Amino acid sequence: MITQILFQLTSAAASIGRVNTSSHTVSRQFNAVALGAVAADFTEKFLFTGRPDYLVGLMLFTVLTVRTLLILVFRGIEGSTVRRRVACAAAFVVCTVTSIAGQLYVGGRIEAMTLVPLAGIGLGCLGEASNDMVMRRRCVLGMGCVMAAFGLATEAWGLVFKNLLSDVGATVYSMNKYRDWPLTAVAIWQRRRPAV
Repeated sequence: MITQILFQLTSAAASIGRVNTSSHTVSRQFNAVALGAVAADFTEKFLFTGRPDYLVGLMLFTVLTVRTLLILVFRGIEGSTVRRRVACAAAFVVCTVTSIAGQLYVGGRIEAMTLVPLAGIGLGCLGEASNDMVMRRRCVLGMGCVMAAFGLATEAWGLVFKNLLSDVGATVYSMNKYRDWPLTAVAIWQRRRPAV
């Protein structure tokens, strides 16, 4: 119980560090720490309960941590559209295969809730593979919402905090800053409203 709280606090602190830095590399480093802490939290939960959704969280966040560390070590991945897309596709395929295989091994069937984070990973990978920043922000926003829902369902509070703060919150801030639709429409509507 205490180690779970420490993992969740580590994820939350790393998420705060991620949004407070202006350096892209430091932001990735904080993200790797947050992802690793979420993976460790799911590891402990799975070892105590054996639940398939915790196993899926363990596998997904371990793969995402390794992927983030590879991007930090091999900087050429992020600099090339083709390499970035290959890395995203590989991460999604590995997450999907390990999640399904793990569930079949542990429980003998695929649980509906365990497909939710795969949808989130798919949105995140689609966004990161895109060169269109508006689409990237929308995909990250969707991923953050989906993964926060998975975090709520599995009581992974570090994951919830990470997604709501550094994915959803930072994305909404960027969407507003760069005037992405529909936030531009909301801003125009707000300006046209008569003052009360």
